[in-house]
Amino acid sequence: MAPIWSLREFLVRKRQALAAFRDRLRDQQVTPVRLSAAVTVAAGTGLRPVRIRDHTVLSDSGPALGGYDLGPNAPELLLAAMASCIAHSALAIAADRELAIDDLQVEVSGQIDYRGALAVSTDVPVAPTDLQYTIRYRGDISDAEMKALQSDLERLCPVLLAVLQPQSLHGQVERIES
Repeated sequence: MAPIWSLREFLVRKRQALAAFRDRLRDQQVTPVRLSAAVTVAAGTGLRPVRIRDHTVLSDSGPALGGYDLGPNAPELLLAAMASCIAHSALAIAADRELAIDDLQVEVSGQIDYRGALAVSTDVPVAPTDLQYTIRYRGDISDAEMKALQSDLERLCPVLLAVLQPQSLHGQVERIES
């Protein structure tokens, strides 16, 4: 079991880890890290176990979409990824700046109009809209320090930027041979 630290103690450890990792990145010819997630839809239920490295996250739909509501749906997982990345980016920046944070919470919200995703109407967007995030914190930090942290995380948070900036995506379809 990992030791139990306060958030301030964790930030000291994180600052050390980030410094060591940055040193390795500067000293080596490092290529981008390949990321992957895979799903094999469960026959009979439509459940979608998402495999990421050695982890599995169960994704499902609610009953209105034929699911069993046994896990978050894909748009909710997008918001979860954003919340996690915003929190991690904030922690990395806080660690680098030796900010005294005692508590950090991130909430991301948005809305989806299923009329678009289910092709009921072409007048509504398919993708989630009205995306918003709120960072709640406690600690010995000035408002100016938190505004600067927010500005930097909006420049450095990979998932937030993937949503905000156009990305290329190449798709293909392959037959599974019996």
